[in-house]
Amino acid sequence: MSTIERAVLKGTIASAVEIRNIFTAEITEIGADTSELLWDVYMTALTEDVADLIHNSVHFYAYDVFQLNAGSWELIDEVTIDVDGANGGEALLNAAAIVLIGKAAGIRHMGRKFFGALSEANVVGNGFAAGFAASVAAALVSYVSPVTGIGGGSLVPGTVDKNGGFWPFVGGVVSSILGTMRRRKPGNGI
Repeated sequence: MSTIERAVLKGTIASAVEIRNIFTAEITEIGADTSELLWDVYMTALTEDVADLIHNSVHFYAYDVFQLNAGSWELIDEVTIDVDGANGGEALLNAAAIVLIGKAAGIRHMGRKFFGALSEANVVGNGFAAGFAASVAAALVSYVSPVTGIGGGSLVPGTVDKNGGFWPFVGGVVSSILGTMRRRKPGNGI
């Protein structure tokens, strides 16, 4: 049986600005392929690829896993991680971000992830430096690709519509122009 779950990735920029990103997936547990294991594989690959994109002032320290149950999200796990951005030099403004877009079938079924605090050396004008594209592509692949465990369990990334229907990603794109991270008031959004 499959469940719909989401992980909320938590981090900081320069130990001062709190950042969050939500990742939604359909989880199928089989044998030893538990939700915890599948999320660990997915989040490890994703955060390592994203770390290659962002300034070393960014630190990811945890992710919370929630399960969709009767229309509401219930916390089922809290996982501590320790991942830092890999790029030094001057940092751009926190709001300047790489935008990863996961696309699902249907109209308006997409997920966008914004990762800010980029290193100035990886940006030319309003876009990426040429040598930076491979790292951005690797992060996109980690974001939209399913994870299959040894026992046959799976984590399929996607998005949930307003009726609770799950839409798996069928592909993705990266905006070649830098985006702007959204700000939320405490208690709104995440």
